[in-house]
Amino acid sequence: MSRDVVIQTVLEYLQQKYDLSDLEKDIISTKVKYDEQPFDRKGAEQKIVENNRKYPDIFYKITAKPGVYAASFSELSDDIVKGNLMLQIEEMCAKAYYAILKK
Repeated sequence: MSRDVVIQTVLEYLQQKYDLSDLEKDIISTKVKYDEQPFDRKGAEQKIVENNRKYPDIFYKITAKPGVYAASFSELSDDIVKGNLMLQIEEMCAKAYYAILKK
């Protein structure tokens, strides 16, 4: 199943769910931060750091991807910071999706 389908499926599921887990709340808050107009760079950086601390397994998956490298936020463009949010959303949705399938 493609990443876009997984993300869409998880987001639709979460919209209908009453009691959200911490992971599910973080998926929604990260997506809200990603979609904000105008883009809130400082807020995005804070969300990335928060997610990295809460989900080290996801952090390691992302950093292991080809082309992904560690750098300070000051070295990154807004597009790269926003792209990092999307990578987190993708990995969190995949994690939530597999948890849903296990139920």
